[in-house]
Amino acid sequence: MGNSTKTDDHSVARDGALIGAIDVGSNAMRLGIAARGDDGLPEIILRHREAVRLGHDAFTTGTLSKATMDEAVQAFVHFRRILDQHHVGPLRGAATSAMRDASNGRELVGRIASETGIRLDIISGEEEARLVHYSIAHRVDLSDHFTLLIDIGGGSVEVTLCDDGEIIAAQSFKIGTVRLLEMLGEGDDFNRLLEEYLEGARKKLRELIGWRKVDFCVGTGGNAGAIGELAHRLLGTASPDSISFKQLGKLIRRISPLNFEQRVRELGLRPDRADVILPATMVIYEIMGLARARRLHIPDASLLDGILLDMVDSEDKTLHSRRRNLLAWARSLKKKYHVDQHYAKEVARLALSLFDQTRGRLHNMDNRDRLLLEIAARVHEIGMYVRVGGHHRHAAYLISAAPLLGLSAREKAILTQSVRYQRKAWPCREHEGFAALAPEDRQKVWQLSALLRLAIALNKDRRDRVRHVGVRIDDGLIALQLDGKGDLLLERWAALQLAGYLEQAFGHRLHIDLQT
Repeated sequence: MGNSTKTDDHSVARDGALIGAIDVGSNAMRLGIAARGDDGLPEIILRHREAVRLGHDAFTTGTLSKATMDEAVQAFVHFRRILDQHHVGPLRGAATSAMRDASNGRELVGRIASETGIRLDIISGEEEARLVHYSIAHRVDLSDHFTLLIDIGGGSVEVTLCDDGEIIAAQSFKIGTVRLLEMLGEGDDFNRLLEEYLEGARKKLRELIGWRKVDFCVGTGGNAGAIGELAHRLLGTASPDSISFKQLGKLIRRISPLNFEQRVRELGLRPDRADVILPATMVIYEIMGLARARRLHIPDASLLDGILLDMVDSEDKTLHSRRRNLLAWARSLKKKYHVDQHYAKEVARLALSLFDQTRGRLHNMDNRDRLLLEIAARVHEIGMYVRVGGHHRHAAYLISAAPLLGLSAREKAILTQSVRYQRKAWPCREHEGFAALAPEDRQKVWQLSALLRLAIALNKDRRDRVRHVGVRIDDGLIALQLDGKGDLLLERWAALQLAGYLEQAFGHRLHIDLQT
């Protein structure tokens, strides 16, 4: 049922056990086994693919049939056998669009775990885009470019925009190849139906891409690689790793008249590639056209590769990468929501100073929570673009609706609620978003929002007058010492208005001294 490729394993196990990654897509399931090379990066020594098309059920009935689930479990039984043969240590599995959409996707996850011992995570489109970007960034220099990344899968297409190598926006579109095929069929009207169906995605794509011209475009996924190979063979392109927009149009005209059997026989495509190659080519062509991209680059990058890279990186390096992505997103909001970046940075500086000085004394939050506070401070005013009145609620809504790479659904919920409570009402169980959080996360929202409120108060007149705030904690008291320009009486007054909120969040009373 499956097929494997194995590379020269001269680099195996230099620093211990091999690692493994599994990518459960809509069209197939892929296993990769890797060892760390001399540079510390993973070198894949074995790839194995199982042609299980979960998307057939997921995108037609919305439910995986028993036969499809049995086939998927058997594929994982085979994965388990291969993993055990190679004595693979750390393993991470990720499932994408089909499993996200299937009503019984989590039931399949449970069966796989109980019958093979392999844990599988159903990841969001944003996390999928982040991991693919991670893989691309290790292989292609994206600096000094406004880059469009197109990761085309069976169920969805992840479209990511990068400026100078950093992600500024990402969106998952339900226009994957298997999904389109199952919805539109393979008849003579396919091309016309596809054009009409894509019309619904054009507006969102245009909003995401904007009117700035893309100067570098990257395509990933099995279909992107197949397109490069086909163009090299049929059109004589210089390399299978690159194809121009015009050549892509020629390829569409070349393969459109061919039926399924002809694509298998004349183009030498696998059956599970032959039926999706046309929609894949047309979707990429459409997106490139909207972005005015002239050429598609097709590096050897993938979700599977991104998972492996994420596994070998240290927690500090991974957190640093996620921080860069989130800060790039925050900076990109300047024009869209007219954010005062200078003011936002000053609030972030004060908030992080308070966080660091109270860590281990008032709270036990970690660096990931610190990042949430930093991003909350940087974007807390975006709701003013909607309406000044109630802007804290509008900001929370905009954050909840934004695709934030690098944050789990849980972290995004904490960030959203922390911004929601930057002012006005206190957190309470009557508020749906807050009530939905786990008890420990509700406590984090209390504490993060308290620090954010305090930082906002310490820059009350937006003139950056507080240069330094010192924190002393003893006998149930939080004593702040303010140092800066002027008498700081306004800042002291604004901060003291938060005494009750801080006491509720940390169980300590507030006292403020001014530097004399």
